[in-house]
Amino acid sequence: MDFSAEITRCITISQQKEKFDAFHQVLNQILAGDGNNDPAQALSAAQISNLKLYVNAILDEQVGRVNARQFLMEFVQLFDTRIQEPESQKELLTYAIEQAQPRVVSFEEPLSVLREKLATIYEKENDFRPAAQVLQGIALDSGHRTVSDEYKLKIYIRIVRLLLEVDEPVSAEAYLNRAGLLILNTQDLHLQLTFKLSQARILDAKRRFLEACSKYYELSYVRQLDEEERMHCLSCAVQCAVLAGAGPQRSRTLATLYKDERTHQMASFSILEKTYLERVIRPNERSDFAATLSDHHVAKLGDGTTVFDRAMIEHNLLAASKLYNNIAFPELAALLNVSTEQAEAIAAHMITDRRLAASIDQVDQSITFAAVSHAAGASSLTNAIAAPAGANQHTKQVEESMKAIMNWDDAIQSMCHDLDAVISVIQEKYPEYAATITK
Repeated sequence: MDFSAEITRCITISQQKEKFDAFHQVLNQILAGDGNNDPAQALSAAQISNLKLYVNAILDEQVGRVNARQFLMEFVQLFDTRIQEPESQKELLTYAIEQAQPRVVSFEEPLSVLREKLATIYEKENDFRPAAQVLQGIALDSGHRTVSDEYKLKIYIRIVRLLLEVDEPVSAEAYLNRAGLLILNTQDLHLQLTFKLSQARILDAKRRFLEACSKYYELSYVRQLDEEERMHCLSCAVQCAVLAGAGPQRSRTLATLYKDERTHQMASFSILEKTYLERVIRPNERSDFAATLSDHHVAKLGDGTTVFDRAMIEHNLLAASKLYNNIAFPELAALLNVSTEQAEAIAAHMITDRRLAASIDQVDQSITFAAVSHAAGASSLTNAIAAPAGANQHTKQVEESMKAIMNWDDAIQSMCHDLDAVISVIQEKYPEYAATITK
């Protein structure tokens, strides 16, 4: 049946009640179709075509802005009751959004509801990127309607969550920052927890592992979360701590996790224990832990290694500093399972970042580790970089690689002072001899 003429007649009706009744009657006839009233079944091509005509009709200028808004809101409700087949839903919702979008100022609220409904359908099908893009089109700061902070926060956090599902942390962070301006005004615990979890996931994705570990660990103690979710957060905290760059801060974080009895029951405890106790971790011991990591944890870096590989190399280098006073770079490279050039570059980078107390001798192709007491704690690693400059000089903090040069300068200065003292004694006891020398 061709409904175009009937729909056109509905537009021209002047009485409001008659107009509403006529539109409702046409809509019911279209949905009745061939007599199949099962909402879970797909609509026929004719039904979809007639429903698109219906959408065009209710958005016609002659219908009026107020009436059109009501018709649109009623149209959205159909997708909860009479149109439940996903493909039909997506086609009709997309069409309705496209037709109403040019008049967004007039239809901001109906468009928001349409977009939320379409995003929900995409999300159920795990199409997270289209769902995020649909929600990004919602006008939250247009100024033409009053939008509550709670609703804005809900949409922002939902967009963040969807973008993180498709591994887009940069875009997600932009919306998280907007949500951060509103999060303090809400009492909704679910929104608060989702916000904190999103923070942790973004920090994790940006490889700011120590900060991410702190957020995950905090969430692992939230009693409102299920036990399974708390343990998942704790597992993520362990992963981030292991992946963090070796150094004093990482050591403190590992100590906290190691002392938490909950981690002792986890499959990743063995690698946590070895990183905390600063033991060398062999390649065959990493495979089980690597299998639990996310894609961005095993992403390739510029030198061909992964984030996880780099973390293990730095950890083993720090562990080697507890076993050796000095070691040649070829032997160190064999221990770290990297090339000699990579071993030297990584060691230099850690020394520069003040995460390793050592000095490099490029002539002898060796590295000498500073004597650091493990019992002294993480602070001893920092203090080991300091070198005394002499009895009459202030203590200077210098890079370990410059320590030999400073010691050489101190020795020359000390010799000059001693020589000056000898000359003074000679001048006092043998002035005549001193005079002949200075002539």
